[in-house]
Amino acid sequence: MIIFSKALADQATVWEALRASDSCESLPPDLLRFSAQTKPVVMWNITAQCNLACQHCYMDAQVKAREEMTLEEGLRLVDSLAEMKVPILIFTGGEPLMSRNFYPLAFHARERGLRTVISTNGTLITPEVAELLSEARIRYVGVSLDSAIPEKHDEFRGVGGAFARALQGLKNSRDAGLKTGLRITLTRDNWQDVPALLNLALQEEIPRFCLYHLVPTGRGAGISDRDVTPEQRRSVIRLLAEAAMELKGENIEILTTDSPMDGAYLLELLKGDPRYEQVKNLLTNAGGCSTGVKVANINHRGDVHPCHFMPQVVVGNVRERSFRDILIEHPSPELLALRSIKSRLKGACGKCEYLELCGGCRQKAYFYQGDISGEDPTCILEQAD
Repeated sequence: MIIFSKALADQATVWEALRASDSCESLPPDLLRFSAQTKPVVMWNITAQCNLACQHCYMDAQVKAREEMTLEEGLRLVDSLAEMKVPILIFTGGEPLMSRNFYPLAFHARERGLRTVISTNGTLITPEVAELLSEARIRYVGVSLDSAIPEKHDEFRGVGGAFARALQGLKNSRDAGLKTGLRITLTRDNWQDVPALLNLALQEEIPRFCLYHLVPTGRGAGISDRDVTPEQRRSVIRLLAEAAMELKGENIEILTTDSPMDGAYLLELLKGDPRYEQVKNLLTNAGGCSTGVKVANINHRGDVHPCHFMPQVVVGNVRERSFRDILIEHPSPELLALRSIKSRLKGACGKCEYLELCGGCRQKAYFYQGDISGEDPTCILEQAD
């Protein structure tokens, strides 16, 4: 995750308040990515159900539920994460609001003092749901909009009317006093929509704009040929970097995720700029690809993955062992190997001057090269073409 607004304009509006302590656990969740924290942000797919049929879904979510953890198992997991003091728990899916366990889990997490956010398609957030999310102290509601043109979004998401309902869900969340964010997954079909969606976020007073890069996992693997070209990606990154600086003082932060080389490209743009060293230090401290280190994923069956885009790597199951045991006390050889993988990267990634602050996306290397330690062919550095 590269927070352009923080790096270029010292602005992080969604998580603006620090607590009194100076420890890394007191940092706002997104600033944790610019810290040396070691406990992972946890993404939990509480359900495989979804009411949409998105073309890029990494979970290959379905209308009907598949095998999922019981409420009792989920409550125990929440207790375990609270005792471990993970910095943030992200409820996701599928569509998390389709799970009948969502509210019991969310309110239990509130009682245990966990900081929680929800990643959602937004279509189920009525004013009443937004109020419940507020009562559960959900810190942030991220809603996906993949085009400023309703018909294009609906086609990508597989259901008519999805755009209108998602936008209304964003507004309902905003009106309930929740921090909100508009998210887009970038493809060749919508990269030119980025300025209009950024304007929409400003117009609707949505304080975050987050750009996701397409990762070829699940159904996303089936549309890998629709990923943007290097020049299209560079064009969007330049636009967001300029916007982050121009919008300093406005109530919005701009960031990208699923593409650590965005930080490397940002430094290329800043060569000769007085901010270069400061931004480089921030990005180096963040460490680039966070797989198995600053992020972890728990799927609906309790399988633990080093990243939600790495379903082929299972490092344990919380039905059999505690999350702490899996991640910290007795990590698997696969997990340990991922944590030290930068020393073994091949090709352009292994020789890159930005290795320590990037390292490429390991899942993209696995998909395109068949080697998790191979180079990431989606790199946008000019010399890598």
